[in-house]
Amino acid sequence: MPPIPPRAARLYADHADRLASQVSHLLMQHPRLDEFLNGNAFRLLEVNHRNHGAFVAEVLRTRNFELLAKSLPWAYHAYHHQGVPYDYFPVQLDAWKRAIREQLPSAEAASLMPLYDWMLAVHADVIAAAKRYRSERPTVPVGLVEVHGKVVEALIAGDHLAVLHHCQNLLNEGMTFPRLLQWIFYPAMVEIGVRWEKGAVSVEMEHQATAMAYLVLSALYYEQPFPAKARGRAIVASVTNEFHELGAWMVASCLELDGWDVTFLASDCALETLVDTMRAESPRFIALSVSLLSNLEAARETVAALRADLGPASDTPILVGGRALLTAPSLLDAIGADLFLTDCEAAVIWARSLEIAA
Repeated sequence: MPPIPPRAARLYADHADRLASQVSHLLMQHPRLDEFLNGNAFRLLEVNHRNHGAFVAEVLRTRNFELLAKSLPWAYHAYHHQGVPYDYFPVQLDAWKRAIREQLPSAEAASLMPLYDWMLAVHADVIAAAKRYRSERPTVPVGLVEVHGKVVEALIAGDHLAVLHHCQNLLNEGMTFPRLLQWIFYPAMVEIGVRWEKGAVSVEMEHQATAMAYLVLSALYYEQPFPAKARGRAIVASVTNEFHELGAWMVASCLELDGWDVTFLASDCALETLVDTMRAESPRFIALSVSLLSNLEAARETVAALRADLGPASDTPILVGGRALLTAPSLLDAIGADLFLTDCEAAVIWARSLEIAA
């Protein structure tokens, strides 16, 4: 594939939302739309178009075409299991080509066509890879596999009392709250997400399980001993457009239980809100959560805005975490953050090191 000029990549990123809107408009008029939806709301495809534009913009910016090749089978796998036929994908790729040609200058549009021609050319190969696709799951310690499975099934069944019972037993047996999050709840929520990808649970059921996780964890959280010692202030936030906030909540909770005064800014945090909060609180560090690869640009913009406001003399570290970076840790440099932390315990251990450094 010939190199794509930086100007074409920038124009694509600048117009990604408009391009995605036109693709959605074109698909709404397609004679096979009902077949593509297969009973789903059109919003399912609209979200895919927006995510596609943001993700391809990231691929063009970082020239990480290997990540694109790795991610295509997941997209086919996940949407096909929601009932979307494989035939939808070449149709939407053709719609992207049309939108690019109509909205971008001719030279830049022409330079982007080989990328979309390649995605069309490998369509059959991606289908084959999607049929073999297996989502990665976090490792659960051998001795906890059985109770982890019970928690997953109770979350899906909506039995919050059973979830609470299993978790209280683990805590009474000596498990710490951070390890309950890391070894039981985080793998449980990933497992439910994988089942959604396979079409085994509905998106409504996935949302119900998330709400129940908050209910149970909040009840258990306030039973934990809070340290008297104050280590300092910290901000934990999900970046703009990021609606998966449970991971950020887990990190914030573990830091609080370790003595940090944490301001937690929930899902889809506006950049202006985050900057204003940072100015008001002067935190020792800032931790950002990004779960979707399509939100990496939002993470980059957030880091850049925070650094600009902090100024070159600031020593306030900016951390990132979340499944997007677990999927592609090599993108940390492209985001511009100081450090990527994999889980709650890693965040607590790193935060304690700040006291030693001071």
